[in-house]
Amino acid sequence: MLPEMPVLAVIAVPDLMFQPRIEAIVRSLGFETSIADTPVSARNELARRPALVIVDLHAVGLDAETVIRGAKTMGAKVIAFGRHTEPGTLRAGRAAGADLAVARSQLVEELPTLIEKVLGQRPIDAA
Repeated sequence: MLPEMPVLAVIAVPDLMFQPRIEAIVRSLGFETSIADTPVSARNELARRPALVIVDLHAVGLDAETVIRGAKTMGAKVIAFGRHTEPGTLRAGRAAGADLAVARSQLVEELPTLIEKVLGQRPIDAA
């Protein structure tokens, strides 16, 4: 179980159509969320020492590999995602330190399970 107090999850996804969908799922699991959609906001949000970072490997205007490395430096678990048609990008996410690098479709279908897998605990509402 996650602690009763909300745990911070940073969503490094500049896509304004996809970002709210991810944020809604993560919040439904009991996390406090913040958005990092620029290099400055990513740096500021990582300084808050999140437990989890979700990062789009194809983020325009945001260096995903730098975000991943910064998150790992802060002790966060990282779920990265990208296009299933670009396995090299997914490999690069893993090489940068992501705990998981999955296809976007898998992220959408399995996000609560993926979070449980990387954190090693069940989200609040799944208890």
